[in-house]
Amino acid sequence: YRLLLVLFVGIVAFVEKGTAQCTPDITITTPGIYPDSATGLPDGTVNQGYSEVIQARVLTDTTYNGFPAVINNITITGVTGLPPGLTYACNPATCIFPGGSNGCILLSGTPTVAGAYNINVDLTINGSIFGVPAPPVAQSIDYYVININSTTGLAGSMSSVKFDLLQNNPNPASSYTDISFTSPIGGDFTLKMYNMIGKE
Repeated sequence: YRLLLVLFVGIVAFVEKGTAQCTPDITITTPGIYPDSATGLPDGTVNQGYSEVIQARVLTDTTYNGFPAVINNITITGVTGLPPGLTYACNPATCIFPGGSNGCILLSGTPTVAGAYNINVDLTINGSIFGVPAPPVAQSIDYYVININSTTGLAGSMSSVKFDLLQNNPNPASSYTDISFTSPIGGDFTLKMYNMIGKE
């Protein structure tokens, strides 16, 4: 009976871990990685749950050594530098994002050690030139940092009550864009946009 109970608990834990996934944001149509380097990843706190999604829209074509190339897929080969207690999971679960598709990476768990962690998303780009498979190209996205704070305390609570304007998405945008912000006070807000020469 005890053996069956242990096996059941182990299977449930494995299934729950395997089903933790993100949902690709299909409204993103501009190729790129989101959040971008300016927005970055939010901070976390030791012994408090953390969950953040990195979204990706994969190119369909590009140039390689001066020749037009078709992107067959981008494969996420690893996410390194994560704070202890955090793991990653892709959607699609294979971590293979076909050209022209949307995919995502979920960073989640409960961080156990405070510090600043430089995150690397390692990937391989697979494509073809004039219909002939090209050599895979390895790249790394290395501009993400996750700061894990030791306690919530007063300093932690103060960080959540500041005014913060986030990067618009999608960026660049043509017909619409979403702009998010947080404010320590409620009320009506006015957003003004200016062009490069300062005209509203």
